[in-house]
Amino acid sequence: MADRSNGNLAKFAGIVALGTVFSKILGFLRETSFAAQFGASYATDAYLVAMIIPTLMLMGVGPAVTTTLVPVFADLERRRGRDAAFASVSAIINACFIVSGAAMVAGMVFARPVVRLVAPGFSGEAFALTVELTTILFPIAVLTVMAHCVTGVLHAVGRFAAPAVTGIVQNVIIITAIVAFGPRYGIQAVAVGTVLGSLSMLAVQWPALRACGYRHRFALDWNDTGLRQVGRLIGPIILGTAASQAGGLVIRALASRLPEGSITYLNYSQRLAALPVGVFGTALTTVLYPTLARLYSEDKSEFSRTFRRSIGIVFFILLPMAAGLMILAAPVVRLAFERGVFTAEATSATAVALVYAAIGIPFTGLADLTSKAFYATHDTLTPVFVNVGAVGVNVGLSLTLVGSMQHAGLSLAASCQPIASFMILQAILRRRAAASQRQSAPTGSTARAAWGQTSGETGSPRVGGYSLAASLAKSVVAAAVMWAAVSALDPWFAARLPQTGTMAQALRLAASVGVGGAVYFGMAAVLRSDELAFAAGAVRSRLDRGRQAR
Repeated sequence: MADRSNGNLAKFAGIVALGTVFSKILGFLRETSFAAQFGASYATDAYLVAMIIPTLMLMGVGPAVTTTLVPVFADLERRRGRDAAFASVSAIINACFIVSGAAMVAGMVFARPVVRLVAPGFSGEAFALTVELTTILFPIAVLTVMAHCVTGVLHAVGRFAAPAVTGIVQNVIIITAIVAFGPRYGIQAVAVGTVLGSLSMLAVQWPALRACGYRHRFALDWNDTGLRQVGRLIGPIILGTAASQAGGLVIRALASRLPEGSITYLNYSQRLAALPVGVFGTALTTVLYPTLARLYSEDKSEFSRTFRRSIGIVFFILLPMAAGLMILAAPVVRLAFERGVFTAEATSATAVALVYAAIGIPFTGLADLTSKAFYATHDTLTPVFVNVGAVGVNVGLSLTLVGSMQHAGLSLAASCQPIASFMILQAILRRRAAASQRQSAPTGSTARAAWGQTSGETGSPRVGGYSLAASLAKSVVAAAVMWAAVSALDPWFAARLPQTGTMAQALRLAASVGVGGAVYFGMAAVLRSDELAFAAGAVRSRLDRGRQAR
């Protein structure tokens, strides 16, 4: 049974990761096509501002609905059955349609004052075009929220393929609008294509939802249990989103006072650092979150064990990627961006920012996973308050470091935000575990079952044959040996390969990454890493099931 579970986890995580990779590749092609067709003009500024406005008005309602629907659906399905859970989903979708529809109508009616508020510097043709594009784009407010509702339900029932391909289809539609219709109809064609891309997110997932047995009901009961639970849980998440956006505005304001190019250096370094988390960390968390939500409703002891192992897996996967980006920052940036007017000086400045940005990579994944574990227990307040405090850490360190370290200080401060978030959440878990031990049974035993073994205490004994502290230590040792090997061999590769030419740079990176991966996994095998054994078991399970299918 464990091998089967491992195989399913690897399969689903692979599906999400593969979909994310293709989506990001197409996203890059979308950006390059957009730049080639429209350049940098008041039309592109108008489009980008018009895209921001629906998002700002809804304050991240769509992702928040996805996050809250997973544990709510799992709880309703356990207590009342899938049909009753689906009935609540209908009520939630209907309510979201009404709320987002009201926001859409208000945004379209008051487009002119909203644009004036968001872009006070626009005037003349730029202002008129932004108002026009805002009116065209506002339906995405409804479509994305509805699509996120469906995504949450599909994740809750273990269907990941359809949500994984939504980004691919969406980008294909937008690229088609840019290339095929942009030359004739202008930037308005891109806006229409963007709306159709948002519609595709819903259209791609709806058949998968119906295949699960869902049939939509148009009745709306504001007293529905599931709707009330989502309404109670979603507020704190939206508050956390608002805090993050406010913190981002402060950081951007600080960066705007630095020498020219600083914002670009930060932007590119953050994009590179986000790739490992976006592809691998998000894939794992996306698959693990519904499992945690279901286990919390069914078996809190197993919830605890799964959460501990999940921390070890995420750390095991993201740590070597962070170390690799830190060691190979300059060649990675050179290969990705150094061409045209992006000079060697820009590469050097971006690489410095990337070194500091990479520090936060494993902790970004761990903070996200730990927050999802709280959400699985229907506690959305704690991670939101912690996130607000972590944003404060980021802003405070940015103010402190920007004077002496310039843009590199802002990058380091940004990495400290997920570190602070993860450490604070872990401290809360330890405190709750200690408090539960002082309580009398049965309440205390329930709390201990849920959190008593998840806090990652370094002195905790093995639970079910697994020690999280030992697992994390093995990953750190393996990454340290990898660091030493790559640091010694990368200069050797660089000296024997040309420094110019995309292919030569790619070969150098491939050689260094190959050595690093071999050393890391080899050292993990020597240390008998539980995470490596888990991955090997997942692969064996998939191969065995493939042979049986044949």
